[in-house]
Amino acid sequence: MNIGPLLPGRLPSTMLSERLKTSLNSNARELSNLQQQVATGQKFSLLSESPAAALRTIILQSTLERQLQYQTNISTNQSLLAMSETAMNSVGDALNTAKTLALSGVGSTVSDSERVALADQVAALRTQVINAGNTTFRGQYLFSGSLTNVAPFQELADGQVVYNGDGHQVQSYIDTQTLLANNFDGISAFAASSPEIGSDIDPALTLQTRIADLHSGRGAKLGSISVTLDNGTPETQTIDLSRVETIQDLKTVLENAFSGSPVTLTVDIDPSSQNGLRLTPSAGTVAVSNVSGSSLATQLGIASTAVAQINGGDLDPGITLQTTLASLNGGTGIGSTVGTGLVINNGGETHTVDLSTATTIEDVFNLIRTADPNLNLGINEARNGLAISSRISGADFSIGENNGGSNAAGLGIATFSASTPLSELNYGRGVDVNSSNKLQINRRDGSTINIDLSGATTVQDVLDKINDFDTFDGTTPLADLNLGQGVPVGATTLDITRRDGSVANVSLAGDATVQDVLDSINAVDPGNLVASIDPDTNAIRITDNSGTGPLSIASNAVSDALGLAVSETGTDNSVPLQGNFIPIKLQATLNTTGNGITIYDASGTGPLEIPPIELAYALGIDGTESGSDPLVGLQGKEPNPKEATGVINLLSRLETALRNNDSQGIERIGVKLDAEINRVNGVRSEIGNRLSILEDASGRLQDQEVQIREAISRDFDTDLTEVIVEITQRQTAFQANLQVTSQALQLTLLSYL
Repeated sequence: MNIGPLLPGRLPSTMLSERLKTSLNSNARELSNLQQQVATGQKFSLLSESPAAALRTIILQSTLERQLQYQTNISTNQSLLAMSETAMNSVGDALNTAKTLALSGVGSTVSDSERVALADQVAALRTQVINAGNTTFRGQYLFSGSLTNVAPFQELADGQVVYNGDGHQVQSYIDTQTLLANNFDGISAFAASSPEIGSDIDPALTLQTRIADLHSGRGAKLGSISVTLDNGTPETQTIDLSRVETIQDLKTVLENAFSGSPVTLTVDIDPSSQNGLRLTPSAGTVAVSNVSGSSLATQLGIASTAVAQINGGDLDPGITLQTTLASLNGGTGIGSTVGTGLVINNGGETHTVDLSTATTIEDVFNLIRTADPNLNLGINEARNGLAISSRISGADFSIGENNGGSNAAGLGIATFSASTPLSELNYGRGVDVNSSNKLQINRRDGSTINIDLSGATTVQDVLDKINDFDTFDGTTPLADLNLGQGVPVGATTLDITRRDGSVANVSLAGDATVQDVLDSINAVDPGNLVASIDPDTNAIRITDNSGTGPLSIASNAVSDALGLAVSETGTDNSVPLQGNFIPIKLQATLNTTGNGITIYDASGTGPLEIPPIELAYALGIDGTESGSDPLVGLQGKEPNPKEATGVINLLSRLETALRNNDSQGIERIGVKLDAEINRVNGVRSEIGNRLSILEDASGRLQDQEVQIREAISRDFDTDLTEVIVEITQRQTAFQANLQVTSQALQLTLLSYL
């Protein structure tokens, strides 16, 4: 500790004064710094005092601030999830009570008034569940998904409840790289929407398809590929595709790589498959391979040894909002949208959606959303179809065709079709076709028939069994075909374009039976042009071995009535031209508008009736068509409605079943309540798991906070014991310095000599 220095001998007074002043100032400054450390508790107040320690402290303080924010997130999340747990406990209690009420409402010993009282209790339970679903915490709704300012559940008329939230969950960081949801959306917690409908609709590859959308949205890892064209002198190019975004870009880059070469390359969509690339050299062969470290050629489906043409593999493009309707179903589209469209039944309301202005999936969604805002619209996880569901609980939901169109099937969203399994009908209860009961039909001519449906597994099987009741063979009069409308055999000729390109104009004038028609066709070129009856369907088929081109029959009044206005475009002349089904006097078909089965009968002009036995009821075709027009059918009801699967829907359905004395409905809901109790318990378990994760994270963060604060303290905080000792020493030195100064600066006459 410096209190001098004092030099021996005589010193100039100015030098001595300066040295003493410097010493005093240094001691005073050090003493002031020490006093500042005691007052602030900090070792330094300026970064320049200790740059290394300051940098370490800044980093540690930043880390500490993040940790404190994580702890705040955890605390908030714990509060939100604790409130959610309380709400779901209330839902669980309501379900258990509802199960007891459902069991009490079954049986002949329960009176109508008792069932009404039970229904009132169920309605109160639904209100309890809705209130739990609309729970708020700090001004935000717990079960609205990401729409936390919107009340999730709104009660409509007739026990229906609409979910107004979304299917997302709010997440927050509880650690540097850990996100955890702090709420449950109403779909996850309450199963407040119907199951998503939508099947694979196989979008075709187009030049506008993005590389990122290939392989169901997984895309391809871009890089380089090696392409060799060989027409005697091989030319190999390593082509960089790292910047291409669409198939059109890829086509341009590949073709440009050989644009100035003797042999050029053409890249297009394989017309035979519509789902892969085709590479064609102007001459010789083409080969494509991966370069080292890349599998791009394989991912693009074009890796190949030298061949005359590469027909690439299926690139399985995923569906996006910009996918065109024309590209769906392998490029065949969804059928004509003019005068057709969709019929959507949701919440007791029917909406007809005109798709004539739609060209993309996004257009379809916008039109559907405008017609019915109570639907969830999206693309399925596999990226190969749509995903549509209803947000209304306590009501039916279905999508069908309008006016005989095929748009719902083309979009993969028809809830009822010929291929629908019978086991799915009636909310999954199915149709018991293998019982002793048969389908009874009281025909328009007054006769009664009973059709055995045993063995049927799909709706098409049911249609076939009804349609096969009237015999279709060579003896069938043409006058009986097409529901008794016959075939206008004298209107025009049957114009057959044969496989060799020639046209045969077959006159059917005077023909009276199906066999007459077959004979007229077979007489054109005996043994080579052959017409016969398909043994499995009410249809005519024709084979022609005149060549290998397409076989087709022009559409006119005669060919349409015979179901022969079709084509067989293959080159195998052993494959027949397959005619369409020809109805006779009894016909079953799908409803032209909406979902269900329509039964036609041209046997007479009396009423057409199907008694309401269980089999007919399950198929939705019980009822009476009392008019006298045989071309007006008995139109069946929707046999395959969809519904939300959660607690609110079940309580609404149970209330309705109790009020209507619907024992089957009560039993159905009773079974589903067991599954819903298990599902809700699963949600409650998940809440518990999240709370456990938060508790563990909180403890870990608290331990880390202690360590960080200790590290900050070592670099930044004042050690009071050490500083106080040093202050004492500085004060002693300062006093000594003052004494030396006072003695040294006492002037005498000798100071001036």
